[in-house]
Amino acid sequence: MTTPVAALARRAAADPDAPLVRFPDGTRAGVGEVETGARAAAAHLAGLVPRGAAVATCLAPDPAAVTTIFALGLLGAVEVPVAADLPAPAVRALLATADVRLALVDAGVGPERLAVLREVGPVMLVGAPGTSTLPRVVDERPRPLARAAPAPGDPLAVMSTSGTTGRAKAAVLPHFAALRQARTVAGAMGYGPGDVLFNVFPWHHINVRHAGLLPALLSGATLVAHPRFSASGFWATCRAEGVTAFNFMGAMLAILERRPPGPEDEVHDVRLAYGAPAPPDLAQRFRDRFGVLALEAYACTELADVAISTPRDRRPGTAGRVVPEYEVAILDDDGRPVAAGEVGRIAARPRVAHVAFLGYAGEGPAPGGWFTTGDRGRLDADGYLTFAGRRGDVVRRRGENVAAWDVEQVLRTLPGVVDVAVVGVDSELTEQEVLAVVAGPVAPAAVADHCRGRLPRHAVPRYVRVVGELPRTASGKVRKPALAADGVTADTWDGEAPCVSST
Repeated sequence: MTTPVAALARRAAADPDAPLVRFPDGTRAGVGEVETGARAAAAHLAGLVPRGAAVATCLAPDPAAVTTIFALGLLGAVEVPVAADLPAPAVRALLATADVRLALVDAGVGPERLAVLREVGPVMLVGAPGTSTLPRVVDERPRPLARAAPAPGDPLAVMSTSGTTGRAKAAVLPHFAALRQARTVAGAMGYGPGDVLFNVFPWHHINVRHAGLLPALLSGATLVAHPRFSASGFWATCRAEGVTAFNFMGAMLAILERRPPGPEDEVHDVRLAYGAPAPPDLAQRFRDRFGVLALEAYACTELADVAISTPRDRRPGTAGRVVPEYEVAILDDDGRPVAAGEVGRIAARPRVAHVAFLGYAGEGPAPGGWFTTGDRGRLDADGYLTFAGRRGDVVRRRGENVAAWDVEQVLRTLPGVVDVAVVGVDSELTEQEVLAVVAGPVAPAAVADHCRGRLPRHAVPRYVRVVGELPRTASGKVRKPALAADGVTADTWDGEAPCVSST
């Protein structure tokens, strides 16, 4: 059992000239550069950052960001990554909850974000000199770091969750949890020194760190880190960078698959993709067209990967087998286990120390034993786990519960649908009505017609709105609360309106 900084030290000692990460502006960082830079930055920060102190970061993808992450790890500090587009009230709440007293930023951080960060204490610049008037973390002269290395169970970072179990929270993750997830992903995907991993998640996100950077470090692969997903430039980047695998979330596969076919669809070196969800029909079409095998996993911020598929041991439509580090149970609403193959709430408990979160910032330690996620799923008798939607992602319509996930899966099979989200909106009959918000060249009536016969009558969307694209967070998740708040807009089709045709 070890830590990310210990893994970096071992790799740097064995192969200091090995590449580690490349960025879209052409900058890159090798293993030895990162390790040397992290130690120098940690020595310079030591007087400002006591062991266990919370330090906010707001960083663009570049070598300085990588160095900063490992420097804070060496100090035994607790990093609190802040998204560049997170609203100011949410930033203030996160910083207060985590008790942040210092912030490290890059030169591109805007004045509004700087103003919020300065409310909690000093703000220092990381990166190239001469780009900001902020005090800078400098590497002028190497100094020894007179501080014990962090232990596997020490807190490493405070990562904001998406709020699937209620309001958004900030999970405190230990050092070993990050390394364990990296080992799981690298092992399942079979990464090695010849691999190039493409990741388009923002630098504050757990995916690029624990499922991208650290797997590259452990396996000898190289990470290509871009700040956002571009469907039009995706395959060109893969060809130019020699990408062999990429991480996905949400509608990335669907968006790529719905683009016009071209003669270069299979002209690349990509063989695998890791992420979720990967509906079987979409995953098969993606493999047939692009030659890429999409492997699904089930993970959450608090627990990281709980189940994961491998090329050798996969079952389409599932998130793969439960990993050895966790025991999983599916529970009913009263907390009782359901039979194998039945849908219920996903719960898990660790079999190994330091693989799960330590608790939520500001709320004390996590209780031991089972952790019940905000997700629904089913567990087959042989250990395969299937994700079945968010537990709170349910529309209550005329006395019946409609799982948004079920409706979305049906609509993803409708030709022309690129992306879809289903939410509940207020009904004049009390409770809610089903609203489907669809991106793609489809007729609203065709959306409802496609659902008839494939879903129970009460689950067929009454309302349909066709949009250019769905609103998403920086990590790629649909902003469903915003869609629900918009409600029934003037351009929303109503299947129960007078004179509405179903053709």
